[in-house]
Amino acid sequence: MPLSQIIQRVPPVYENPAPFLARWFTPAGPPTLTEVETEGTAVVSVPGRYCMTHVVEGPDSLVLVDVGSVADIPRIEAAVDWLGKPVSLIIPSHLHFDHIMGIEAAAKHFDARIALSQVAHTFVSKRKRLRFVRGLTFPTAVRVWVWQGAPFFAAEDMPGGFRFGFPWSRNPFESLYDRVIRDGQAVPNLNGWLLLETPGHADDAVCLYNPDGGLLVTGDTVRNYQGGEWNEIMTDPAAYENTIARLEALDVQAIFPGHGPVLVGEGMMRRLHF
Repeated sequence: MPLSQIIQRVPPVYENPAPFLARWFTPAGPPTLTEVETEGTAVVSVPGRYCMTHVVEGPDSLVLVDVGSVADIPRIEAAVDWLGKPVSLIIPSHLHFDHIMGIEAAAKHFDARIALSQVAHTFVSKRKRLRFVRGLTFPTAVRVWVWQGAPFFAAEDMPGGFRFGFPWSRNPFESLYDRVIRDGQAVPNLNGWLLLETPGHADDAVCLYNPDGGLLVTGDTVRNYQGGEWNEIMTDPAAYENTIARLEALDVQAIFPGHGPVLVGEGMMRRLHF
């Protein structure tokens, strides 16, 4: 079945000057505010302090994927206001600090609920610690930090944000949605979107997939620092191999990564590299 045609544009929302280190040193360049629209849905990608926030449009409301920092909320709000619909849910792509330090504050700000996958819900409800990434060397950490624009922690994220996403964190979310979204299930409030469990970078990693439009919101399962790549930083390499095989079988024409610019084009999954 042919994919729906997509339209890519820059929403007239705000100026977003890119960090100068990302402009100078990141091979793919810094991320920019971007909207990708297809029949029945749209995704607005908002560059944040530590990661991308993807605002996914449903018929009556919006779903946010990741809010890395409390300091990102004003920019997200500008995109939400431009789309003209309320935020109903926030879904973390995985429970790493750079993707979730602002989620609880955003849920309260937008009067929304935090929806978790089965794996994430198990760890959060039992206050268990997720495995953190293995083999993250100091040179790799520094390189990735510079590619992100060398962000420091925002004052708005301290001290409360440190309860979320770190190896010692118990992730005490208060604004939880009343049910878990399981692998392959439809995402509430979004027509045609499915949640896919995609472990490897993190045990609880998930993607959101729209088969009709060929849209894939990936979190850190896919990055775009170097033109579109699989993530070299993992908790479980064997699980990641299975995830790669699963995603490569999908028909995708737009990837919304956890870091870096949106990737648009036919056969996007086959273009990714390590």
